[in-house]
Amino acid sequence: MKRQSESESEVIMETILPGSRLGQFLNLCLDHEVSDIHLQTGKEPWVRIHGSLQPVKQSGLMTHTSMEFFALFVDQFSRDSLARIESCREYDCSFQCDGQRWRANFARQRGLHSLSLRHVPVQQLSLEEMQLPDSLHDIVRVQRGLVLLTGPTGQGKSTTARALLQEINRHEARRIISIEDPIEYLFEDGLSLFEQREVGTDTDSFAMGIRNAMRQDPDILFVGEMRDPESVYAALQACETGHLVVTTLHADSTAQALSRVLEFHPLEQQHSLRRLLARNLRAVVSQRLIPNLGGTRTPCLEILIGDGTSRKAIVNDELELLVDILEVSNHCGMHSFDQYLMELFSAGIISRETLMDYAANPHAIDLRLRGIKTHPSILKP
Repeated sequence: MKRQSESESEVIMETILPGSRLGQFLNLCLDHEVSDIHLQTGKEPWVRIHGSLQPVKQSGLMTHTSMEFFALFVDQFSRDSLARIESCREYDCSFQCDGQRWRANFARQRGLHSLSLRHVPVQQLSLEEMQLPDSLHDIVRVQRGLVLLTGPTGQGKSTTARALLQEINRHEARRIISIEDPIEYLFEDGLSLFEQREVGTDTDSFAMGIRNAMRQDPDILFVGEMRDPESVYAALQACETGHLVVTTLHADSTAQALSRVLEFHPLEQQHSLRRLLARNLRAVVSQRLIPNLGGTRTPCLEILIGDGTSRKAIVNDELELLVDILEVSNHCGMHSFDQYLMELFSAGIISRETLMDYAANPHAIDLRLRGIKTHPSILKP
């Protein structure tokens, strides 16, 4: 895996020495494309590679006591961080090792220390490299409104959101301010100027970060996650004032995502919120990662575009109609999850078994496999 070094202007943070036991293990994990590492006192490490979790035997990193666990960080982390790791039941921080950044969550289980690590690469993925549909290019060309990236945890929605920002960075001169918790990817300025803020370090909350960013000449706001009524309302207000807001939300489908946005607020407020949401919605991209024939995972997307038909369904609280709207609106850049899944199978990217296992409507997929086709191709040949 090709590694990218951080910018020299990156702020100083905690450091793990590359020659230390932990540092050597981190670099070995990067060579094997590990995304997540889990350390627990009394156990060998476990790692996640392309979504698959597996133990690492004879790693030399197994710790039996709290003293051994702390020995991985003593003389490397600051006294303040060491004190927080020891005293707090949960503690989030970031550190760097050999030019690479890692996100760390220290916790306890059965009274013993545990640690979850995630690699934070410099974002350089392109939409083409990720085999994402052409309609995403049009989505990021809009000047204002809400672009919502949804999906279950660990399904790549944040990576796709950042690929959209990178697309803008390559082709347009825009000021992009992100509010994240924590910062997961580091952007380097291209044509655009980035400013990345972390909740708890640079701003007190998502909602406050959005409101304050409005005074700092942004063109685009990236909100790491909408997780409460305040952040939802602040994001929609930013759209109302002529800004493009890109954000993520945990949901399994397009309809569920929009329903969750509305359910953040009391029932008596939802009617006005539906109008506000419909007026500003530009796109909803719902994503899952599907096992492919190459042994890795491929993103499978459902895309809803905010047009007259979809906005009417939102205002009238008829979200159940969105599936049909997706199915018949391929000419507008929309498609359902199953339509995209079928395209992945036709392109030889996934197996027939995977196609049927992941289909939302296996019966309809079975009909399509018999030769019935009523929509244009989504993926390029």
